[in-house]
Amino acid sequence: MSVNEAATVLAIDVGVTNVKAGLVDRYGRISHYSAREAPIEKGAGGVSEVLVRVCRDVLGEAGLTTKDLAAVGCCTPGCVNPETGVIVASATPGWVGIDVKEPLQASFERPVTVEGDGVAAALSVHAFGPTRGHDNLLAITVGTGISCGYILDGKIVRGAGQAALEAGHMPLFFQGRPCSCGRRGCWEAHAGGGALRTLLREYQAAGHQLPDLPEELAELGLASHETARTIWEEQGMLFGLGIAVLLNVLNPKTVVLGGGVMRSWSLFHKSLLKTAREKALPRNAEAAIVCANDPDRIPLLGAAVAAIAAQGPADFFENSQANSNR
Repeated sequence: MSVNEAATVLAIDVGVTNVKAGLVDRYGRISHYSAREAPIEKGAGGVSEVLVRVCRDVLGEAGLTTKDLAAVGCCTPGCVNPETGVIVASATPGWVGIDVKEPLQASFERPVTVEGDGVAAALSVHAFGPTRGHDNLLAITVGTGISCGYILDGKIVRGAGQAALEAGHMPLFFQGRPCSCGRRGCWEAHAGGGALRTLLREYQAAGHQLPDLPEELAELGLASHETARTIWEEQGMLFGLGIAVLLNVLNPKTVVLGGGVMRSWSLFHKSLLKTAREKALPRNAEAAIVCANDPDRIPLLGAAVAAIAAQGPADFFENSQANSNR
């Protein structure tokens, strides 16, 4: 079956804490969504096993076989060589050099495309997002860490070594918090899901009755818990500080935010926008800064967009910009 004859793309989002998968149709709608914990401690083999299993769960629930798929798209933390599907840069120990494409290609015998999650997010919002078709677009996803993808004049910016826009590891503070990359003061060491978990442990050690997880902290914030609301406001300022740096360096027309932490947008968007506007130079601060409509799933949708764009059919996705920016 050709790519244009099939109506579905199998999309996978590999995260630091879980693997998500779903089916994406021609309108960018995601169905049969499934997720499993990712055993990072078991290395590439453990993640690959979960990756294939969750995909088989999705196909089984939908009553489909691999022959019904137009393509398979996957995104992963770090930076990926899209030609080989190999991770070329990652702060996750042991992940550089992992071939994400091979186990998927072997298991599903369909065209497979692998991208970094930041690039996938940019492809997603360019094709289907609230600013669809904007050709100078910065996408930022905030989950455990922070990933970015940048579309300049309609094309993805990749860098000489396929490792551009590792913005989560911008050193914002000279003697800052230790980061998973082995350095200190990185943006994602201070802001995002992983940073929040560390911060919550510190608050607990100091005697505060606070939960372990950011999503639980969000529930407290929505219930007007004073300490929780203060933490979220500070997170907004830290997000805004990093965004201001990117505004000054890249001068995008639009910034779209996604990722699981952005489900709590209402708790910190005011401090984020205020900080970004104040810290960026006036001309650069003119950029629109918005949250994606379904922030948790934009990398997944972007994986599907990348998979179809790699195969070339210009009319697979209805009413989108999906094939103009590879």
